Amino acid sequence: MAKEKIFIIDDNKMNINLLKSILTKEDYLVGATLDSTIAYKKVIEAEPDLILLDIMMPKVDGFEVCEQLKASDRTKFIPVIFLTSRNDEEGIKKAFELGAADYVTRPFNRTELLARIRTHLDLKRTHKKLLELERDRTVLAMAVTANHEINQPLTVLSGNLFLLKESLKSKNLSKKEIEYMDRMERAIAKIKFILEKFRSPNSIKIQKYIEDTKMVVFDDQV
Repeated sequence: MAKEKIFIIDDNKMNINLLKSILTKEDYLVGATLDSTIAYKKVIEAEPDLILLDIMMPKVDGFEVCEQLKASDRTKFIPVIFLTSRNDEEGIKKAFELGAADYVTRPFNRTELLARIRTHLDLKRTHKKLLELERDRTVLAMAVTANHEINQPLTVLSGNLFLLKESLKSKNLSKKEIEYMDRMERAIAKIKFILEKFRSPNSIKIQKYIEDTKMVVFDDQV
């Protein structure tokens, strides 16, 4: 499994260095920024699995950064753990209202922090799998619908081609004309074969095509 990446947003370099030391020993990849004004851009570039976010930072505080992250489709599912010396009830309440996954106060317990990080990474993986399953179900449902919608006009096309061939039997057709009709017959047979596969759900698989795009394949194509 690929190493998981954690991104730190904190204006204090000592805090970042301490966290980097702890996290790299646990075999995480670690990225960071001291500048909260470019935090969103840096997160987009880093594509982390989890974010550790300070609250009290100049210009743009942690609450604003969290709000930006949760407002974007590209970052809203990345778990954010606030890691801060601010421990008032109002701050904690606001953090969770903005969509934070957790809230850890400084000075933190190393074991507890790592346990929380692992928990939220596990939850993120589970959430991702559920989303993939839902997408796969949607693709399969669309395939079944397409099967139903295509089958009827295909039957009409096949029947009419048969009648056309029968009516032209007495005609002196050229080799090219005969080949054209044979090609149509083969194309119809291929479509029928594919539709027949759709009637056997166990033979249908979902496979990655390009980046986030998936395609339906059959057992004999895998």
